[in-house]
Amino acid sequence: MERPVRVLVVGRHFWPHGSLDSAGHLMELASGFKLAGAQVSVVTPKHAASWAERFSFRECQVYRPIRMFRTGWTARGDRTASRYIRYLRDWIVSNPTACDVVYCDSGREEAIAAVEAARAIKLPSVVRLAGHGSCSDLEYHQHSRTGRRCRAAVRDATAVVVGSASAHRRWLADGGDRERVHRIPIGVGPAPDQGWSSPKRLRQAMARINGDLFVPDSCSVVLSVERLDRSSGVMTLVKSAYSLAQNIQGLQFWIVGDGPLRETIYAQLRSDGLRQSMAMPGSFSSADDVFSAADLMVHAGDEGFEHQIPTAIAAGLPLILADTEPAREFFGVTEADVQAWILRRRPSPTAADDAPNDATIDDAGRCVWWFDPKQPKTLRFAIQQIVDNLQQARRISQQARRVMQRTRSQTDSIEHFVTLFRQLASGPTRRHFDPTSMENAQ
Repeated sequence: MERPVRVLVVGRHFWPHGSLDSAGHLMELASGFKLAGAQVSVVTPKHAASWAERFSFRECQVYRPIRMFRTGWTARGDRTASRYIRYLRDWIVSNPTACDVVYCDSGREEAIAAVEAARAIKLPSVVRLAGHGSCSDLEYHQHSRTGRRCRAAVRDATAVVVGSASAHRRWLADGGDRERVHRIPIGVGPAPDQGWSSPKRLRQAMARINGDLFVPDSCSVVLSVERLDRSSGVMTLVKSAYSLAQNIQGLQFWIVGDGPLRETIYAQLRSDGLRQSMAMPGSFSSADDVFSAADLMVHAGDEGFEHQIPTAIAAGLPLILADTEPAREFFGVTEADVQAWILRRRPSPTAADDAPNDATIDDAGRCVWWFDPKQPKTLRFAIQQIVDNLQQARRISQQARRVMQRTRSQTDSIEHFVTLFRQLASGPTRRHFDPTSMENAQ
């Protein structure tokens, strides 16, 4: 029997907080690699001294040997990016677990450490260019000296993974090697197994844990899972919350996330008299229940298309998305199509009742409620549409799930990753690494 490939996964965030899109994606990848037959170990920094340095997650060993400060990098002292890169690289070189491939889930500072460490122990390295739009690694590479250093490190990797055609084209234009780049799109997984749990029962169960999540039976829940800063677009929903609450009786807002605007958002909603209509919970051990318990989800930023949006699609949750380039590319639709759907004030250019099965809707973009970020009234109208007929909206969203699971399968994406790892591990750059011997690190 062939020995399973051993993968050392390196990432900056690895804990179940809904607003951190990169963390959710990395957790899904590690779990997927394990289910596909790989042996997985994860290396990630800890963000507080009290955090455990080692634990097990879904049969994957997770190591957090280095502390990263939440306030970010400084010019000198022990909070510099160079010191973090050096410590992470040295730990990987002398890591306590054998591996065949070093995989880094972003093209930032961790990529420098991962590529340099893999070269030192003569193992192949794989780096994924993460993010979309203004939040992408490709954009980060353009604006700082450290970013340019990260780009140089990614170029030195044995293989580079991109998730979209635009990222592929841009990476080649930036000087990337055509032979070493692999396009593996973000996949949509299976529907979460809720057993006998209905949205009503899920809400009741979560309300016993957090009283702020109590929702009367007659109310509808609007979910937002984004970073709470101005670049995420969450303020579009916050500024519309008062008007929505006045026009739609019993509307509830669940705003999941963290960031510099958390206190500002809480104060604004409370001053609008919406304290009893909103909840801002913290972390969840699993976000699946949160998505399944909501009635619809609003998303306005460039982040979220690696974990949050795929999770919402898998849960069959009606989606209201801002008309942005990353959103259009994810669903494979044009700007003209989206603008036409917004103007017609309906989720599809055909009536919802005319779309009973997959034969009618072959484009998941038609199953999304789009809005123009520059016109908040289009957001309010989309929410009104869904709330007025939740059952119909659920049916349309289930159509989107079936289309996306067929065209962007998470299983296929994981298999492509594992196949790539096996090919690299059996290639000429592979050499067995004995972690008990420091000679390999010299």
